[in-house]
Amino acid sequence: MSEYCIELNEVTKKFGNFTAVDKVSLKLEPGKIYGFVGPNGAGKSTTMAMIMGSLFPTSGSGKVFDHPLASTAALKELGYSPEFTSFYRDMSCAEYLHYMGRLSGLSDKEAVERTKELLDKFELNEHANRRVAKFSTGMKKKVSLAQAMINHPKVLLLDEPTANLDPTSRQEILETVRNMVENEKLTVMISSHVLTELETVISHVIMISHGKIILDAPIHEAQEMFKKGILIVNTSDNDTVYEALKDHYQCTVIEEGLRFMSENMEQLKKDIVTLAYTKGLILNLLQEEVMSLDALYKHIMEGGNHESDNKENA
Repeated sequence: MSEYCIELNEVTKKFGNFTAVDKVSLKLEPGKIYGFVGPNGAGKSTTMAMIMGSLFPTSGSGKVFDHPLASTAALKELGYSPEFTSFYRDMSCAEYLHYMGRLSGLSDKEAVERTKELLDKFELNEHANRRVAKFSTGMKKKVSLAQAMINHPKVLLLDEPTANLDPTSRQEILETVRNMVENEKLTVMISSHVLTELETVISHVIMISHGKIILDAPIHEAQEMFKKGILIVNTSDNDTVYEALKDHYQCTVIEEGLRFMSENMEQLKKDIVTLAYTKGLILNLLQEEVMSLDALYKHIMEGGNHESDNKENA
C-alpha cells in the first residue's frame, strides 16, 4: 500500500479549448493539513472535484489510498464540503444529516447514530429540528462540515470553508478542523483566500496558478526558501541604533522598533549586539522576520507574473 493518501499523476482537465488544470501531480501524506491556494480561476475547485470524482480528468490518473479516482472504494475515504452548499428547503438539520448518511451508504440505524454524534460535536443539538435553509451563513458552514464527516472519512476536502464568515466564525471553523485532525487522524486539504487565518492551521502549502502547481512544500520550508533577510530590533534607545547603522543597512522605523534588511544576517546581528554592548543599551528584541503566508503568496504570484484567470470560478 502507498504511503500517500492521495496521489495525482499529471492530471489534466480541459473544457473545450480551455485547460483548467494542466498536468498536476500531487502526493498528500496522512495526518497533515494542506493549504491549497491560488487566484480565482487557478484550478483549485476543479482539482478538488476530480479528487472527489465529480469531474473526470481529460488525461492523467490518480488514487485515493490506492483506489482509482471516482471508484466506490475511493469515495468511501473522502469527505467534501463545497464552497456553496445547497440544502433542501423543508429539511431540518437532523433530517439533512440523516439523509446524507443514508446516501453515503450507512444503514438507517448507523445514520441515526452518526447524526446524533455530529449534532453534538458541532454543537447543533438545539438547532436539530430547525430548517437548514433558514440558518445563517455560519451555521450552514457548520452543517456542511458536519455532512462531510458523516461517513467517517480519512480525507477531508474543504473548498473555501470560511468564505463570507465573520472573524469569530472563521476561527471557530478552523479550530474545529484542527481538533478533528488531531483527534481523528484526518488528512485535510483546504482551499481558501483567507491566508492569514489559513496559516494558523496548515502544515503544508500548495500554490496553483493557471492550472499548474508552482509551489508544493511544508510551510516552514517555503518560508525559509523565500526569507527576505529581515531583522526586527528593539532596544532602550532605538534612535542611537538607527543613526549608527542607517548608512550601512537598509533600516526603517516601525511600531515594534526598527526593521533592518540585509543579505548578511549574521554580520547584522553582530553589529547590533556590539553596538548595544558598547553603548550600554538594553536589547529588548532581536528577531528574524518570518514571511507570512500572505507575503509568500504575493511574492511568488507577483514575482512569477502569475495573473488570475477568471475563466473558471475556482
